[in-house]
Amino acid sequence: MRRQTGLPDGPRGAPAYLEVLGASESVPAIFPLQDEVVIGRDPQDSLDPDHFFCIPEHTVSRRHARILRRGDAYYVEDLHSFNGTYVDGERLKPGAWRALQEGDELNISNAQIVFHSMVAPAQDNMATIITKVVDATQLTRMIEPLPATGPADIQHVVQKLHAMAQVSIALGAVTNSETLIEKIMNFIFELFPLAERAFILLRNGEEERPVPVAARRRDGSEMDPSRVTMSSTIINEVLNKKQSVLSVDTLSDRYFGSQHSIISQAIRSVMCVPLLLEGQCLGLIQVDTSSDPYAFKEQDLEILTGVCAETAVALKNFQLYSDIERLLDGFVRASVQAIEERDPATAGHSFRVADFAERLAVAVDRDTGKELREVAFSLDQLREIRYAALLHDFGKVGVRENVLCKEKKLHPHEMRLLDERFRFAQACLEREAYRRLVELHARHDLSISAFREAKEKVEIGLAEEKERLARFHEAICLANEPSVSHTESGAGLQAVLDYAFPESEDSHHPLLQQSEFSALNLPKGSLTLEERREIESHVADSYSFLILIPWTRDLSAVPAIAHGHHEKLDGSGYPMGLRGEQISIQTRILTICDIYDALTAGDRPYKKAVPVDKALDLMARECKAGHLDPRLFRAFVDAQVWLPS
Repeated sequence: MRRQTGLPDGPRGAPAYLEVLGASESVPAIFPLQDEVVIGRDPQDSLDPDHFFCIPEHTVSRRHARILRRGDAYYVEDLHSFNGTYVDGERLKPGAWRALQEGDELNISNAQIVFHSMVAPAQDNMATIITKVVDATQLTRMIEPLPATGPADIQHVVQKLHAMAQVSIALGAVTNSETLIEKIMNFIFELFPLAERAFILLRNGEEERPVPVAARRRDGSEMDPSRVTMSSTIINEVLNKKQSVLSVDTLSDRYFGSQHSIISQAIRSVMCVPLLLEGQCLGLIQVDTSSDPYAFKEQDLEILTGVCAETAVALKNFQLYSDIERLLDGFVRASVQAIEERDPATAGHSFRVADFAERLAVAVDRDTGKELREVAFSLDQLREIRYAALLHDFGKVGVRENVLCKEKKLHPHEMRLLDERFRFAQACLEREAYRRLVELHARHDLSISAFREAKEKVEIGLAEEKERLARFHEAICLANEPSVSHTESGAGLQAVLDYAFPESEDSHHPLLQQSEFSALNLPKGSLTLEERREIESHVADSYSFLILIPWTRDLSAVPAIAHGHHEKLDGSGYPMGLRGEQISIQTRILTICDIYDALTAGDRPYKKAVPVDKALDLMARECKAGHLDPRLFRAFVDAQVWLPS
């Protein structure tokens, strides 16, 4: 039964004490309680007298029971004694903790002991409440520390408030979920010194069950999150009711104590708190211990609830940031796809250049050679390079399609017109030859044999002209094919330009126009000067488009990187004619990758794919000519960037 007594004047400085009824000379009538006191038969060398209450009877075990203080509350535990420990007539289960209240009577063998507390205990510790539940949806309220009873408690509260402030500051500076999880784990063990394990579970979707993403012990050892065993009862309680749960002396808890996962892991005290934001549960954090059944108090639960509230905000921010990244990436990819669909022959160019540029940047970042040792790229800079590479040709959306897709030096309609002109020239030559034959016959009244002879000469002459026209046409077709590198123009083109056929009796018409000759006489590529200027304008147009996008600070260099991808180190590039250090290393990387893909990409109507060896030789010449950065080209070759990773 429970003995009700008035509170006698207890020992000074002790918030609680034991009163021994009918005490003998060998047992003190009053024993002040420290934070931990062992009750037993024989004095313990390892314990100070203040921490050992000796009852010298043979029916008392050597270490019979112990009393432990947690905050303002005291708990008693039977240490597997032979005759047992009783509280108000009820025998304690060995290893199970029992909260003591004012006037509780302890029976240890023949000794009758009454527990007295000189400090009014907190409401939650007045009764043997095993489980504490807090509504986690009320996370915006101020978390107030419990009243401190002494300097040590005040210091403890200050330390926890300081740690909470550090949590808030740290979470605000974290930029990715991996770092966030690492910091949360560290803070948990700092905030809760008695915590032995901590788990973080996150949901991939609102309707999906959370899965463990981190599991760690206090000593820092990691546990495989996919293999940890946790109480589904506790998790369901937290998720379904969106409540924070504290269970002390879990094994004795009628609600949780029967759970297999709790029994198998010998969990004695556990806190489980949902990660809530605007009513949405993003996951949960669980902290537990297997050595101390009263390791956590309501104050700890409130602190962990606050930590989870800040964590949920940070996780939601990461989720929104990730959504924005996916949105931007999708927009960029859609934009590139729209550009490349205008010229199916170059499809995939921008995506390949982006892959090459990213690999080359990583290779440069890892290069330990003297020339590139100081060059390093952050993850943000790698993203900048990738986006700049993806969008470097966006300005081609404004280039006329017949120029963008020009396969040969002459446009198809120009070549068709030229073919018709050849046929017209041959018809004019035949008409003029037979007209002169008729006039000759009319003037001289040729005999049949003479007419036949004159006709044979005419036909021989026509055959020669037809053969000449065929040679001219062949020369034009050959000159119409673009070349990758500079080549000498065909000498036969000048003869074609000088040739004229009789359009009428009094006038002659050139077989080849000057504009056609200029196009066919191009030493490299298929574009005329005017068309090349139109194509080159895509760089400025790309820049004009890209600067309209409100890039975040970590991607602010994208427009500038893309703008210079046709610049050359000697200043001969376009559009600005930049030289040397005026061209950023990111842009130089993009330039090398752009040229390589342009040379080696699959067969296109206007050029054949160049083998890798030949392409590298051509690029090596560009390096020697002062157009490309030889250091980056060496890294490009050494890392074999063109090979799939």
